[in-house]
Amino acid sequence: MKHSERRGPNFLIGGTVAAGTSFLSSVLIQHPQIYLPKEMRPEPQFFFKSWEYEKGLDYYLERWFFEVPETAVAVGERSSSYLHGGASVARRIAEAYPQMKFIFTLRNPIERAWANYRFTVLEGLEELDFEEALEREQERIASEEGRWAEIQPRSYTRRGYYGIQLKEYCDSFDREAILVIKSESLSKNTQAELLKIYTFLGLSDVRFTPERVPDHTSFSVVDRRLQTRLRAHFGDDYYKIVEAIRKEQDLSVFVRNDADESAVEALRNNLKGTKEPMPQECREYLRKLYADDMKILEQFVDFDISDWK
Repeated sequence: MKHSERRGPNFLIGGTVAAGTSFLSSVLIQHPQIYLPKEMRPEPQFFFKSWEYEKGLDYYLERWFFEVPETAVAVGERSSSYLHGGASVARRIAEAYPQMKFIFTLRNPIERAWANYRFTVLEGLEELDFEEALEREQERIASEEGRWAEIQPRSYTRRGYYGIQLKEYCDSFDREAILVIKSESLSKNTQAELLKIYTFLGLSDVRFTPERVPDHTSFSVVDRRLQTRLRAHFGDDYYKIVEAIRKEQDLSVFVRNDADESAVEALRNNLKGTKEPMPQECREYLRKLYADDMKILEQFVDFDISDWK
């Protein structure tokens, strides 16, 4: 079936890493008039990753929209890097879907940068402390090659320039096609924010109340270097094991030999449920860094961001 015959997306969930896109998609997928792919990981990132985009639109539709029901009014997907991708990603989307709608979730960029760092450490991709990682961010990004140069897992501050990124999207789409949601409000006043989203998507049932999504422990890492070694040991199973530990599931399926058993135990012991506070000097650095972009951002949002400054 060619893409002209298959239903494609009419909305996209974006925002950025560690800003609530996962939570939002997990509640929206429950609405009977919304279609989102059941598979949440990896995210499609079709319009962001060049190697995915090169596979063509037919591949994208067949991979992510092969089971869209006739009852779906809003058809979409979640890719947290779309906003971060800026003008180039916006142009790709506009070429394929000029009438696309966007839901971007934004979180305090200072807190988001810290959460992004903690997530990258958890992923086994970061051995530096936060202060040094910020100091060396530009240098490390410039040294990335191949696919890592696009993914940029250690790009902690760039993803937080929301004002500039939204301005770039408005060069390709009408402002009315973009709904910006404050992540903190989505978490605290979920139903009120969902009403905005349901209305924006043109749903008839705007009072639908989803079940609350389980809030699993957000792990911190004891030894960053050990985490990178454990990632190397488990390879493709690494993410599955971390998720299984988070959900307190049986880990025996990942154990094939004594080395695996020791590594699983080491990984379990290297994770802790307490969230460490951001170093104060890093907080001050980030506050100054984002000051000018905050002024741009205020032009594109209808909520108060004074608590982000």
